[in-house]
Amino acid sequence: MKRKLLVTSLTILSACTLMACSHTSQKDTAASSTKESGSKVEKQTSSSSSKDTSSTKKNTSSQETKRIGNADYGYIDIPSKWFKFTDIDGTEAVQYTDGSAYNIVTLNSYTREKAKVPADIEFNAEFLAKKLAVMWQDNQDVGKMTGARTKVAGLDAYQLQIVMKSGQYLITWIFQKGEKVYTISFEGDAETLKTFIPYIEDTWSLDGTGAVTD
Repeated sequence: MKRKLLVTSLTILSACTLMACSHTSQKDTAASSTKESGSKVEKQTSSSSSKDTSSTKKNTSSQETKRIGNADYGYIDIPSKWFKFTDIDGTEAVQYTDGSAYNIVTLNSYTREKAKVPADIEFNAEFLAKKLAVMWQDNQDVGKMTGARTKVAGLDAYQLQIVMKSGQYLITWIFQKGEKVYTISFEGDAETLKTFIPYIEDTWSLDGTGAVTD
């Protein structure tokens, strides 16, 4: 279960784009509901995220880090002790873990072609964020789901926040640069999540200078 959450979310992103081809009216209704839900928590979540980020920046800045990622998904800094993780179900995404296989960060990206979105459907970060939220709503393992708006490297980002009934967190940042939509997901415990917010929101870029592959 723990190892499958991120793979499930990545699969959903692809599957939900296919659903849009034949269920446009259903998409609009569900997306509207998701947007309304997200707007209710946006201010509160952004404020909370800001406080958490500011309180952990000192800790993260003092930690030894390494730069990971690739040219397709972008790069972020992470603690140097984390190492590359390959999910047993397989995924094209870049994944790293602290060794627990419980705390995992995942980088991915989507072009219109990769997501199989037809030309008459608007493809952007909002589209993927809404569809991901709609699909997770029916997951019986989800205890709570909220949405918010934030920034990743100065770019507007949608943030989907899921707390599983098990207590595990699954937070996904969805943002766009050019014609490509990028996603960064963190799966794990609350304390590790707090330390990871600055890594994700402050260090992402397409600059891979000094990046490692291990």
